[in-house]
Amino acid sequence: MDFKLINTEDTVSRLLNLLREARERVILISPYVTLGAEDRVGRSIREALARKVKVTLVYREDDQTTPKENWLAAMKPHVDAGLKLYAVPGLHAKLYLSESTVIITSLNLLASSFLNSIEVGLWSTDPEALKQAQAFIEKEIKPHVRAPSPAAQPSRPAPAESKARTRAPRKQQDGGYCLRCGDSIPLNPSRPYCREDFAEWAEWENVDYEDNYCHGCGDDHPATMAKPLCRDCYRKAVS
Repeated sequence: MDFKLINTEDTVSRLLNLLREARERVILISPYVTLGAEDRVGRSIREALARKVKVTLVYREDDQTTPKENWLAAMKPHVDAGLKLYAVPGLHAKLYLSESTVIITSLNLLASSFLNSIEVGLWSTDPEALKQAQAFIEKEIKPHVRAPSPAAQPSRPAPAESKARTRAPRKQQDGGYCLRCGDSIPLNPSRPYCREDFAEWAEWENVDYEDNYCHGCGDDHPATMAKPLCRDCYRKAVS
C-alpha cells in the first residue's frame, strides 16, 4: 500500500480536499467533535451534501463522553440536509474516507486540534488502502454504532409536508408505508422501507435509527427498523 506521512497542516488541508472532491460518499470518524456548521469543515460538509454526496459522521458517545448540546444544535441543519450521525461507545479511532481518498490520523474534528496540536496522519489514494479502510469500518465500527442523542436526530417534517400526505393515500386494506419517505409499500414489518431507502439504511444497518413514519398507518412517528409500528398499529398486529 502507498501511504504518505503528513503533518497537522497537511492533514487539515487534505481533509478539506477530501470533502470538496468527493462525488459519492464521505465517512468521517472522529471521537471528539466541536467544529461547527459555519467553519471550514462545516461549510465543506454542507457543500458536499448539496452535491448529493452521502456524508456520515461517527463520533463517541458513552457514559464518559457525550457531545455538547450547542454543537448538536449547530449541526442540526446539516442533519436535516442529509448528514447521517452515528454514535459509537469507546471510539478512539480517527479515520476519514471518501470513494477516492483515505486519511488515518491522530486529528480529531476539534478546533484545538486544528490550531494548537501537533498531529500526524497517513494519506493515500491507493485502491488497496481504500479497501482496507472500508474493511476496518465494516469490522470494527459498524457493529458498534447506535442511534445518536435525540438532539442529533433529524427533524421530522410536518404532516402537511410529508410525501405520505402528498403522494400516498391513506392505508389501503393491506398496504404499508416506508419509514423514511412515506411512500406506499407492501405491509411487512420485517421490510418497512422502500427499495431506495432500504439501500441507504443498509449502509449502516442501525436498527434503532429513528425515521419519520409508522409503517402501518403512515402517520408521523419516530419509527425504527426494530420498532416500525406505532403503538396503535402494533396492538392491531398482535391482536
